[in-house]
Amino acid sequence: MEALKGDRAGQHSIQMGDLEAVHAFASDPVVCRYTTWGPNTLADTRAFLEDAMVGRVGECSLAVVRQDQVIGSAAVWTTSVTDRAGEMGYTIARSHWAQGHATEVAGLLLDLGFSRLGLERLAATCDPENAASARVLEKAGLQHEGRLRGNVLVRGRRRDSLIFGVLRTDLRGEAP
Repeated sequence: MEALKGDRAGQHSIQMGDLEAVHAFASDPVVCRYTTWGPNTLADTRAFLEDAMVGRVGECSLAVVRQDQVIGSAAVWTTSVTDRAGEMGYTIARSHWAQGHATEVAGLLLDLGFSRLGLERLAATCDPENAASARVLEKAGLQHEGRLRGNVLVRGRRRDSLIFGVLRTDLRGEAP
């Protein structure tokens, strides 16, 4: 897949050469506070990259790049071919928070999911305490749809998630 480019950051297909940069944020306990994974060991990060590089049909795993530096990772994937539905997610290095990168990346993921993967619906979840991520999703055009009770097991404890969703037609002002 060719690189995607936004005003602040771009994305390229994730590769093993991204290991050091990805591990820098994937091992940061502050970055991982609201994730279902991490903080990563180097072996965890290497396994993540190996899995992300497999290139499954209907899945795109990307490195988020700013000025030739990897500052995050992002992915969009198909959850149902029949329903043309998918999910998306992103992680940005702490040193690049509050600069608009996550919102821009979310917009690029929406475009990728709707335009290139042919999806009709995209969803994303976040920890209920992660107000910044919830704001990013809403700024990108997703609507808060509810709370999933105890849907993930994080570090041995059940945790709720907020779910956000958007239809392709929502972003284009069309009727569903």
